[in-house]
Amino acid sequence: MRIFVRIIKMMERIIAHLDMDAFFASVEQVRKPWLKGKPIGVSNHPNGRSVIATASYEARVYGIKSGMPIKEALKKLPSLIIVKGDMHLYEEISDKIYKILTKYAPTIERFSIDEAFLDLSHIAKNYDNARTIALSIKEDILTQTHLTCTIGISYNKLVSKISSKQAKPDGLLIIKKEEAFDFLRKLNVSKIPGIGNKIEKKLKEHFNVITIEDLQKINLNELIRVFHSYGVFLYQSARGIDESEVIDEFEKKQEKSIGNSTTLDFDTDNMDIIKSVLKKLAINVGFRLRSKNSLTTKILLTIRYEDFTTFSYQTAVYETNNDYTIYEASFKTFRQNYNGKKIRLLGITATNLKSDDQGLFNMSKTKEENLLGAIDTIKKKFKDVDISFADTLSLDTQFVNKKISGR
Repeated sequence: MRIFVRIIKMMERIIAHLDMDAFFASVEQVRKPWLKGKPIGVSNHPNGRSVIATASYEARVYGIKSGMPIKEALKKLPSLIIVKGDMHLYEEISDKIYKILTKYAPTIERFSIDEAFLDLSHIAKNYDNARTIALSIKEDILTQTHLTCTIGISYNKLVSKISSKQAKPDGLLIIKKEEAFDFLRKLNVSKIPGIGNKIEKKLKEHFNVITIEDLQKINLNELIRVFHSYGVFLYQSARGIDESEVIDEFEKKQEKSIGNSTTLDFDTDNMDIIKSVLKKLAINVGFRLRSKNSLTTKILLTIRYEDFTTFSYQTAVYETNNDYTIYEASFKTFRQNYNGKKIRLLGITATNLKSDDQGLFNMSKTKEENLLGAIDTIKKKFKDVDISFADTLSLDTQFVNKKISGR
């Protein structure tokens, strides 16, 4: 009997990363034509101790960048024009851009207010076809919003994102799979999304790594020894490996989840403050889970840094709605993935929810669970009372918005 083995070659993905050019600043220059061609910095609190959210390209020439304190920016460039941001307007334009993208791709992931991934695998026959689609997208966005964008196209999200960063502004860059290794090795290691100053410094101290080519020479075991699980990310990223999927808006909305996030009034890398914020978020998530008689088996941690780059990391937990367990899982995930930059926003989301069948009728609860139940009762009865871990009560309120938003 003959056995026939059929080998099916998997279709190579074609992923596009779209990044608006100096988005907030460009919007301000469009709606206020007198700012066109001038160095401007957009900030939420232009008269306070705040930072630059986005700088125009005219300002970037002088070293002005996102996350820079306004005072420092004005020292570098006294003629810098500080403009108060309008987040409502930016969100409206972001929604308009998203609607344009829906004409071109069936699967779109909004990565941030000014970035999106598009899965072109099933609509682009090849990279030439993908280029044609990208040029049409750029033209539509320019016509409808008077804003430019840059698009990177490759075989996964990681390389497409790095490509778009390299092609800025108003560019289009395609990196095929066979070109990726050589393309990456020429770049500074900081070009890998997720590598901040502290990780970059640590790589240089331990392995004398400056470029991605240097990082490609370090074996996996050595990276894990120094960076633990984050070492796997470094090893794979240096080689252009990224299997993450493009997740569209509809799929995200369909996920059952309970979450809380907060934007800090001041970007910080103070670990005591970070811990306190995570504990506060964990308490809120745990309370909402118990209120809905639900358990979670996955915790999603969201970190937004001072430069507005945003990352989400998922970790599995045994069925729980316990504040302490949620905090411990979140902080462990934070420690493993923190890149050393100052933090602007933190969020904890409980996903993969299931009903707590025993719920209030569980007669074998631990003292800890009974204590949480008592606290929940007080919270429900006295809605204005704020009960939390003892060490969160000393948290300086200037760092955390009084209202922590639920998702």
